[in-house]
Amino acid sequence: MDDVKTALKSIADARSGDPLRPVTVIAPSHAAALQMRRRLADMGPFAAVRFETLPRLAELLGAGRLAMAGRSPLARPIGDYLAEQVARESGEAFSEVRELAGYARVLRQLFRRLRRGGIVSSGKIAGSYPAHGMEVFRLYDRFREASAEFYDEEDLLDAAAEAVETDQAGALADLGAIYVAPPGALTGAGTRFLLALKARAPDFREIGESEGSPVAQRFLLAPDPASEARMVVREVLSALATGVPVHEIAVFHGAGSSYGRLLRETFESARVPVSALPGVPLIETRAGRGVLALAELPANDFSRAAAMELLSVAPLKGWVPGDSEDVRVQTNSWDRVSREAGITRGRVAWEERLRAFVADRDGQKERLAGEENEARVRAIERERDSAAALQDVVTQLFARLEPLRSPQRAEIFIESFKGIVSEYFDAKSEALEGVVDEIDQLGTVGAVGGEFSLESFTWALRANLEQAAGQRRTRFGEGVTLAEYRVAGGLEFPRVVICGAFEGAMPAGPGNDAILDDRIWRRLRQEHPFIEDATTRIARSREAAMRAIAAAGGGELMWSAPSFEPGGAREYYPSPMMAEAYSRVVGRRVTASELRAEKTWEITARPGSAMGSMLAGPVVDEGEAALRGAIQIIRSGDMTPGHARRRSVEAFAARRGTAFTEWDGNLAQAAAELALGPGRAVSPTSLESYGTCGFKYFGRSVLRLNVVEEPDERQVMDARDRGSLIHAALERFFIEKQSEGRPRVREAWNTDDEARLLEIAREEIAKASERGTTGLPVYAQHEVRTIESDLRLFLGQDSMFRFETGAVPAQFEYRIPEAQVAGVTLRGFVDRIDRTEDGQKAWVIDYKTGSSWDKTTMPIDNPLASGQKLQLPVYLAAVADVPEGRAMYWYNTQRGGFEKHEYENTPENRELFEATLGAIVDGIGSGAFPAIPLEDDEFRNGFKNCLYCDFDRICSRRRDFEQKAKEADPGMQAWAQVGVTARRQGQ
Repeated sequence: MDDVKTALKSIADARSGDPLRPVTVIAPSHAAALQMRRRLADMGPFAAVRFETLPRLAELLGAGRLAMAGRSPLARPIGDYLAEQVARESGEAFSEVRELAGYARVLRQLFRRLRRGGIVSSGKIAGSYPAHGMEVFRLYDRFREASAEFYDEEDLLDAAAEAVETDQAGALADLGAIYVAPPGALTGAGTRFLLALKARAPDFREIGESEGSPVAQRFLLAPDPASEARMVVREVLSALATGVPVHEIAVFHGAGSSYGRLLRETFESARVPVSALPGVPLIETRAGRGVLALAELPANDFSRAAAMELLSVAPLKGWVPGDSEDVRVQTNSWDRVSREAGITRGRVAWEERLRAFVADRDGQKERLAGEENEARVRAIERERDSAAALQDVVTQLFARLEPLRSPQRAEIFIESFKGIVSEYFDAKSEALEGVVDEIDQLGTVGAVGGEFSLESFTWALRANLEQAAGQRRTRFGEGVTLAEYRVAGGLEFPRVVICGAFEGAMPAGPGNDAILDDRIWRRLRQEHPFIEDATTRIARSREAAMRAIAAAGGGELMWSAPSFEPGGAREYYPSPMMAEAYSRVVGRRVTASELRAEKTWEITARPGSAMGSMLAGPVVDEGEAALRGAIQIIRSGDMTPGHARRRSVEAFAARRGTAFTEWDGNLAQAAAELALGPGRAVSPTSLESYGTCGFKYFGRSVLRLNVVEEPDERQVMDARDRGSLIHAALERFFIEKQSEGRPRVREAWNTDDEARLLEIAREEIAKASERGTTGLPVYAQHEVRTIESDLRLFLGQDSMFRFETGAVPAQFEYRIPEAQVAGVTLRGFVDRIDRTEDGQKAWVIDYKTGSSWDKTTMPIDNPLASGQKLQLPVYLAAVADVPEGRAMYWYNTQRGGFEKHEYENTPENRELFEATLGAIVDGIGSGAFPAIPLEDDEFRNGFKNCLYCDFDRICSRRRDFEQKAKEADPGMQAWAQVGVTARRQGQ
């Protein structure tokens, strides 16, 4: 039996005697057919030689026969739809699963497996089987009845076999001499077709498997799949550097689902052209992901994350339909405003929270109308307009999608959905045409009266997009061939890489039998030899793997496998086939476990780590080049100013040293620009953060960074939102009562006042609910009761406080006059100021809605909490016009115990305050911004100072070690001096 090369030479030689003699070559795949055609062309000119796959040849010979019988192709959506209908007829054996979404798809797979095994009805199944098996056979009969007017691939092969057996229309004469390359696993109908060709064709030749073995084999054990992909690409780059043509290299990977995409992306990073077989799945294209995201939007309850994925991933037009007119797409801006609006999911949430956001920005703009802050006003206007535009877009989009949630005739549904796609998606975007073709294919269920709801359509569309491959960016033969190993039949390359060759992936296992266990399949196989049981599937997977190895016949082969799964949580072991190949090369038996620990470096490569895998051989991408450049600097000591990697290496070395450098927060060189002068007003809160952590101050007050958080469905109200709500309710209440001339001196609040305060609170709670900040309703009700109770009790506390002081509330949300202290200008707002009628006394009050801090943190010798509590001394500037002014924190909730913490405005404390401010100003002016984590809080799994810090994620992971190593550096002392100065010495 000739191999492919010999068979092609035979065909070429025969051209000289009869150049028009018809020849048909049956290839295992379209790629194999194309490669054979090109190799035959290299041997000389040829005509009348056709290269076909078995299914395609069957279509040419049998489709007309079936069409004359009035049968149409059984498109996948039709089969899936009919299986879904049949699934609903399931009996008692499947009563608990027949309503599950995946049950019909499992049945469809079982029906295919029975049909490919040559079973056309349950009448062909002898003997008795378990009840659930008999029920599957009954449902199979129902499926066959429902699909009788359609034909599948097996029907096509049977019809082609019949056409050959009867020599209908001289089919055999047109085919001429027939050469059959190894077709792989054959079904019952496929075998019948080949046997008919063999019996009737005047010249029938079977092409055997290549018997050549690779000239050289090497083995790679990578730390993980990502490192493995890089090393495989590096192997290809090395081959290209030696002059191997790109089309003579193939990379076959195991059955791991992630390998195809991982390898494609790595080759793309290395700028190596790749011809992926059969092509890139449409679901991995922007068009496929975008259309699927559009269809899934209602099923995801219009979640913010799903909507932003649609807007950012899908190839949309520049302008999309709004509620009244087209709106320009502003993805980044819409992402930001939807976050700030607190949108999580739900159509109502989108409408209400965007409306509230727009109203809030309108209110801000109105409040700033009298101020000369044009930049701030313009920023508010942009946010407001962006939110309004987003509201228009989502309102229109949701209105278009909502009607599709109800079942309707397939043809009507498809046209409606395609209309939405055409309105929103750029028609010129890559792969969109293929995606639309798959949508059209789903419309074929209309032939059986099928219906779609958006939910059922989404399931079907996902299945289509996963199966369908888009057009390859690089044509076969113009790049490195990349395919799963089961596609390798009939192909041959001088250089082959088999990667992902770990146990269970190369060859693949038998798969799971969700309904019928393998005992049933084994029994069926006894009568129907083409039925696949677990043993048969394993054997066929191994045969496919052998064909991938044979693709390197006479050439070079490299095996590779990862040692760990991504993330390193589970060990991988080399495939038994890889271990067998290694054993043959070294001349001794080596198990997979032994190979995993093998140290024979002559034929194996084993980098010690993922980083180590990036340091040898050709450079794959820019990131790898940067890493190697940095390593080279460290090794050579070349730290010249112009070196591209100098700064990154300096950072690495400096952070692990003992000196306090710019990489640790020592910005002494920029101290002049950072210094706080009289012309720069700052709040005491920002200075407090410096006393807590220099890096926190640097991020918030120097760089002015803001954290981008993903809104979430809160179970309970956030403490910050709760505090804002209570503040707003109290401010409104006191301003309203002040306009009524109340309260008078030592006047207690009455029940009407209490009722009004609670009414205001409920209004504020309703606003918060619109913004989605009140949490789940079941918890929100408890939160409302707690807030109402706190406010009711606070009114009583307020009455007692005013009775004791004789003062009345005079100002609310009051901007304190800017004051110069220790060379710095201070500013801020206070919640409330109470004054006596004679103007001799005043109390500046700052509400606190959390729990009271431990008084031991502010003992008499540390009234400023080591520079971390600076607000109260600053607030006294608001009452500088009275002889006796006091400032205090008032905890106005039960959680805080309604405690009052008053700052003693003594000469000693004023002196201490000025000295502390001076130390902070000096520290900032010196450019000292160290990260101060404090001790590790094991209970909360983080550093004590970093648990609620906005900049925890961008701070050094080794901050505790680094701070301790550098605490003796003189540059650190400017920050450390703040805490020392803020403590009163000698007491």
